[in-house]
Parts: sequence; structure tokens; C-alpha cells
Amino acid sequence: MSVDIFQIGRTGLQAASVGIATTGNNITNASTAGYSMEVAQQSTLPEQGYSFGFVGQGTQVSTVVRNYNALIAQQINNTQSNVSQLSTYSSQITPIDNTIANPTAGLSPVLQSFFSSLQNLSSNPSGTASLQSSLSSAQTLTSQFQSLQNQLNQSRSGVNSQITTEVNAINTDAQQLASVNAAIQAAYGQGGGQPPNTLLDQRDTLVANLSKETQVTVVTQGNQYNVFIGNGQPLVMGVNANPLVTAPSASNSNNLDVSYSINGLAVPISENSLPGGTLGGLFAFRTNSLDPIQNAIGQVATVLGSTLNAQNALGQTINGNMGTALFNIAAPVINVNSNNTGTATVAAAITNPTALTASDYTLGFDGTNYTITNNTTNTVSSSSTTLPVTVDGVAYSITAGSMVKGDTFLVRPVFGGAAGLTMATTDPTQIACAAPIATSIPTTNTGTGNMTPGSVTTGFVPAVAAPATTAATLTYTAATNSLSGFPVGSTVVVTNNGVPTTYAAYVAGTPVTYTSGMSISFNNMTFGISGKPADTDTFTVGANTNAKGDNRNVLLMNALQTQNTVGGNSTYQGAYAQMVDVVGNTTSQLNTTSTTETNLLTSAQAQQQSVSGVNMDQETVSLLQYQQVYQACGKVIQIANQNFSTILNL
Repeated sequence: MSVDIFQIGRTGLQAASVGIATTGNNITNASTAGYSMEVAQQSTLPEQGYSFGFVGQGTQVSTVVRNYNALIAQQINNTQSNVSQLSTYSSQITPIDNTIANPTAGLSPVLQSFFSSLQNLSSNPSGTASLQSSLSSAQTLTSQFQSLQNQLNQSRSGVNSQITTEVNAINTDAQQLASVNAAIQAAYGQGGGQPPNTLLDQRDTLVANLSKETQVTVVTQGNQYNVFIGNGQPLVMGVNANPLVTAPSASNSNNLDVSYSINGLAVPISENSLPGGTLGGLFAFRTNSLDPIQNAIGQVATVLGSTLNAQNALGQTINGNMGTALFNIAAPVINVNSNNTGTATVAAAITNPTALTASDYTLGFDGTNYTITNNTTNTVSSSSTTLPVTVDGVAYSITAGSMVKGDTFLVRPVFGGAAGLTMATTDPTQIACAAPIATSIPTTNTGTGNMTPGSVTTGFVPAVAAPATTAATLTYTAATNSLSGFPVGSTVVVTNNGVPTTYAAYVAGTPVTYTSGMSISFNNMTFGISGKPADTDTFTVGANTNAKGDNRNVLLMNALQTQNTVGGNSTYQGAYAQMVDVVGNTTSQLNTTSTTETNLLTSAQAQQQSVSGVNMDQETVSLLQYQQVYQACGKVIQIANQNFSTILNL
């Protein structure tokens, strides 16, 4: 028996042909996205035994495999997910940061301009032009708040639209991935277990695409991928895809939520369970920045409008009337959870604007207690068996029906504050520059006693409604060093050096000890007396009969600019500046972190290319090697043929 040289040469030719074809395929796909370099793996054929020993029977191509590293691919997908989330978040917040921090177009310059107009008005409180200028500044201020609100609304609408787009893209990729899983399974069966490399590349490309849209985890089961998104939601299980759906949030219909569908049942997925990718970036922006920004601006608008209204209502206009509201204030937004089964109608009313926070609240009922939870801190602010209750300046009540166990309401006290801040009047004479009371000292007094002009506080009743409580003539008695003549039944509070003394239910003739520099308050009026009055000297407080030229109330309105009225610890501009700083820091941090993650992604991709990418130099060398092998195997066959011819010619 002779050695089959023809067989050996033929197997070499076949192996070299496969090698050349594989190398050529690598070269032609060098620029194809998602392509992994392929390698033809050879193995020797079983040896043939002879009396003189064993001789090889040639070679065979056992398989053609991809140069693919699953660990590197997972690292790239994870990093890509982070990069997509950060870049999406950054692209959403950057325009807002540019607007609110703009030194010429933001809210700060408009606020400053408004209070400057009040300062100018205090110099000419009865001037028509000054009044109109202040009203115009107020109108500009409300317009700026509404402009900011419009931009935030557009951003929210854009987020909802992009969420829908991303969900559609995820569903498309998921369905294709399930189809490719099925094709791969079939190909393994038809190909005798050999890997269908093109389909495998296609599947990995789909997974890479998914990682740009959301966080992806791949679990290999046999020849198929099971793909989970977020914190473990099954998206693709073998040849089956579980599509995602979008729908208005049960607690807040203004926001779109995502659910996944299993056997026709939609299971809601919380935002926190869908991190990573563009989808995660949209959720993170909406929850961590968009809502807080809108609440912060709404808080400033609500507090500013409310406190200015309150002070204007304590003043007197040039027409002699008490001031009224200058601004319309937005009521708290109440969202009924669509899953509620009770019949309750919930009301929320602002009772103390300075106690408001920039948070949303959830009112819930567990069957026994009504709980009000601060959604920012996730802490229970109140738990009571009955309503109404007041929390952070908002009174919560049920006006009709009843709540049942599990019912919830999302209450947003300041969410609509910026949009709802509008002008309540177009009449500049409604700005109440004057105080409604005036003090006077008769010329017949012989002492050196003086009175301050006086002011009023919340609860003051105008003289036209209750003249007896808004007028008093106090008489000084030297023998007892006291004042008397306060309105009977009123509560008089005298403050000396910051220490108050209360005279409740004042009785006619009751002496009130006099001290120079004392502050006197009764019936929501406050004034001071100082100096050394003489016996029987009198001091009168009563209605202001000459409001023109009086600037006491507009000075108090202007003084609100520097008072900590927002949350009890910030001025209007201070609260706004804090929000601007937070947004600016967030934007900067996102950009920095995004740069770092992008560098990590670039590094991982380079590592992947070193393993899976086509190296043209290497492929050129391989092509030459296979060509030489092919030529050499052809020479083997030629020699075998010559030997056979020699034998035939014997």
C-alpha cells in the first residue's frame, strides 16, 4: 500500500483556499462596523499506519472562528451605556444652564430692575410716571418667569418625545435580536455546530446598539443570548422579545413612564430601575434636574408674588384705598393617581408662602393614617388620622368623597408657580405706596416727645371698616410715667430694648409704663414714641388722610428684596442664585465625568480592535503565506502525478 500523496496535496489546497478566502473576507470587511476578524483553524487528519510507521494524511479546516472577547465587549457596552447617559443628560441641561445663568437674559437682572423701580418710586410715590414704570417692571418680571417656564415645558415635552423614540428603538433592536437568536440556533443545527460568524457579529452589534439606549446585561444560554435591561428586566429571552411600552405616569400624567410587556401584561418599570444609556439620561435629567429646577423657580415666583401682594395689601394707594393683590399666584398642582379607587377630592392651599419648600409631596392613606411625604428627602412630614393638616406652609384637606387604603395624590405646591405668576392689575395706581395710618403730635404739647410715622401688619383692619380700632389718642401722665387711652379691649404690646410686655384686653384708664424709644403695637398697628413728654401731652394715631407723597409702604415692599422670605433662609435672588449654582455645578460635573468615561470607552474600543479588528499588515502576511502553501500543495500534487505516470510507463 502506498502513501496517498494526492490526498495530502488536495487537503492542503483546500485548507489554503479556505485560508485565502477567510483572509480576503477580513480584508474586504476591514471597515465594516461590528465585524470581527475571522481565523480559519486547521487540524491534522488522522495518521495512516504502515508497516514502517504512521504517515499523516494531510490537513483539514476544523472551523472558522471570530477573534472575539466577550469580557471586553461587555466592558465596552457598560462604558458606552454610561457615556450615552452622561452625554444625554448634559445635552438636556446645558441649554437651561445657559439661560438661567445668563447675566443679561436670566431672571437675576430682571429681579434687580424691578426692585430698582420700587426704589425709584419711593422717591416720587405719587408720580404717575414712577407708578407706571414700577408696574411695567412687574409685568416684565412676570413675563420672564413665564419665559423660563415655557423653556422648561418645551424641555419636558422633548424628554417625553425622546423617551418614546428610545423605547421604539429598543423594541426594534430587541425584536431583531430575537430573530437573530433564532437564525443562529438554526444555523448551528444546519452547519453541524459550526459558528455562523456573520450572525454572531450582527447579534453583538444589536447588543452594542442597545447599550447606547439603556443598560444591558447579557446572559448566554446555549447558543442564544438572554438580554436584560436596567436592573434585571427581561427584554429578550432566546427567540422571544418582551416589548416596552410608554404611558402617562399613574402619579403624574405629565410624565411618560416605561413598562415592559409579558404575556400581554404591562408591568411598570420605575425610573431608578432603568439606568444607563440615552433612556437613563433622560430619566436622570427629568428627575434630578428638570423637576427641581421648575420647583425652585416656582418657589421664588410664588413667594415673591405672595409677599409683595401681602405688603401691598397693607398699604394705601394715592386714591386713598387699601392696596389689593398685584399678582395672581398659582395654586398647588394636585395630581390624582390613576390607580386610586377612592372618591376623594383633595385640596391644597398655600397658607404661609415663606414656609414653602421646592419639593413635591405625596399624600397617601394606609387605611388608618394620612401621610404626607416629602418626595425630595423621602421622609414623612406628617402622619395623622384626620385631615386637614398643614405642612410646610400648605394646608391639605379633603373637600369631597373619601380616600381608601392605597390611594395617593401627588401635590406640587410650587410646580406651577412661574407659569401662574401673572399680573392681577394693569392699573399703576393700585400700587399702594403709602401706609394706611398716620401719627401726629399736637402743637400744644410742651414736652419733647416724638412719634415715628407708624406701620401696619397682617390682619390690620382699615379705618373705614373699624374706625374705633384704628384711632387712639394716648395721654402721658407724669405722676405715673405712663400712657393711657388705648382702645378698650385691645391687646397692647410694648417693647423696650427687645423685651415685649403684653397688656391683654386693655381696660380704660390702665396705665402703660412709658420708656423713651418704646415700640407700641395694638390692633396690628406699630409705632414708636421717644423723648421726654410733659404731663398731659398727647400722641395720636389714626387713618392716613393724605396718601400722596407717603412712601412708607413702598419702602417696606422694596425691603423685601433683602429679607429671607424664601424657605425662611434665602432672599429671592439668593434662592435663585443657589439654584443656578446647583445647575452650573451639575453641568460641569457631567461634562467632566463624560470626558473621563469617553476616554475609558476609547481605550476599551482600542483594546477590542487589537483583538477583533482587522490588521491589514497581518492579513497581507497571512495572504502571502496561504498563497505559498497553495502553490506548494499544487507542487505536491504535480509530483504525485509525475510519479504515477512513471509507474504507468514501466
